[in-house]
Amino acid sequence: MNHSLFPEYTAAFSLYVATLLTSLLRMTHLSRLLSVTALVLTGSMLVGITISSGLPPIFDGFSGLMFAAFILGALGSFVYPKEGNWIAVRACVWVEILLLFGIALFFPKAALPHSFQYANLWVILFHGARGLALSFAMFAAAHFISFRMKPEPRRGSDPLFGQGRNFLLLAALLFLCGEYAGIIWCQNGWGDIWHWSSVFFQSTLIILCFMFAFHIPGKNACSNDLRAVIAMMTPLFMLAVAVIKWRVFETAQ
Repeated sequence: MNHSLFPEYTAAFSLYVATLLTSLLRMTHLSRLLSVTALVLTGSMLVGITISSGLPPIFDGFSGLMFAAFILGALGSFVYPKEGNWIAVRACVWVEILLLFGIALFFPKAALPHSFQYANLWVILFHGARGLALSFAMFAAAHFISFRMKPEPRRGSDPLFGQGRNFLLLAALLFLCGEYAGIIWCQNGWGDIWHWSSVFFQSTLIILCFMFAFHIPGKNACSNDLRAVIAMMTPLFMLAVAVIKWRVFETAQ
């Protein structure tokens, strides 16, 4: 474990715990101050990893989780919808960030050695787009969780549902952009595009989850709830796939 990053990690984790508590207590200004401070600390960790490795902090478990937490924290701190239960959404965002920090605890707090190919632009775009897609999908999930917490009837015209759908659509577009970058990476590196494999199968399942969340038929409350549940589960599946990939990568080092 790299102890030069561990104090910042612990401080940022503690600040996000305090952010969640003050958010639940509706201490809005203090909650925002704490979240911005935690965001700065998380950003400083990413800068330290980038300087140490010479590459973007998106390739290994700890840096990848901190990158997702940083983007999610920025969305939770600065993106304000015009309507909807924003306090509940922000509380869900802080819980999701604490989940990312909790998982990061089991990864080395240091920049791991990287293969030379990680300096390739298409490789960076592939991993970066996936990290962004995970963050936006988790932000969308926070909206859908808040939507599901509302008493019935829950309508698709609800602002929380619409905002969550928009952010989920952005996550899907980012994920597809990452897949396109991966195709070019394979084309340039091996002279061919993706072949069917466990990694491609996982990507296919994630894309299908996005499609189900958008295309469940019906406009009644049951259909809306089902869409929301699938949208809430999609980032969890994306996170599980990413964690397994990072664990396999770090075990091979």
